[in-house]
Order: sequence, then structure tokens, then C-alpha cells
Amino acid sequence: MIFVYAVVGIIKRESKVLVGQRPEGKPYSGFWEFPGGKVEENECGRNALSRELDEELGIEVISSQHLFNHRYSYPDKIVQLEIWQVTQFSGEAHSKENQILRWVTWPEMLELPLLEGNWSIVDKIRQMC
Repeated sequence: MIFVYAVVGIIKRESKVLVGQRPEGKPYSGFWEFPGGKVEENECGRNALSRELDEELGIEVISSQHLFNHRYSYPDKIVQLEIWQVTQFSGEAHSKENQILRWVTWPEMLELPLLEGNWSIVDKIRQMC
């Protein structure tokens, strides 16, 4: 079984949250998820979050807060997620990896086909943020 350690960034603007659609050619393409990515060897979660959001979205994380960790088992892998709330950032989020980005309200997000591992954390995040 493959084990993946990753970070997830919850980025809010007014009453909306940023989500991205996984591009064609990637596993689980077409599903929506919160931005983030894999933590590299010898990298802490906060640094991974900053690096991933710069690589994916072109934003600089100024401040963030760790919310909680969450583990989810897919048929082919186990994913350990560090969930972070990005409390301040600079720049305008834009797609750097061919993903479609969308700012959505919580009710709009619930209408999207979210990646399985995200469903189990949505309510917890919504209550915390």
C-alpha cells in the first residue's frame, strides 16, 4: 500500500473558499479538491503548504494556521493530510498546473463532485473557519 503525506490549504475570500478541479491526465481527474500537495522529505507542513500554493496558484502564504490532521484510505493508497487555514496571502490565485479554479460558497461546494478524501473533512472545516 502506498502512503502519501500531503498538505491542504483552506483559502477564504469573503464568504467563498477556493477549490480546484484535478486536470485530465492526473489520477482522479475531474474531481474537485482543496489546493495543496505532497510534503517532500525533510519538509515541514507549513513549508510544504507555502511551496505547493506558490507552485499551483502563484500566491505567497504570509500566515497560516494548522487546523487538524486527517487520514483517508483510497483503494490504492493511504493519504495523511495536514489541513491548514491560510489566514493571509499575497497575489491573486491563478492556475499554474492546468487546473480549473473556482471560488465557491459552502453550499456551492457541496454540489461539486469532491474528491472522496475531502468529503469527510468539509463539515469540520466549515465549522472551524
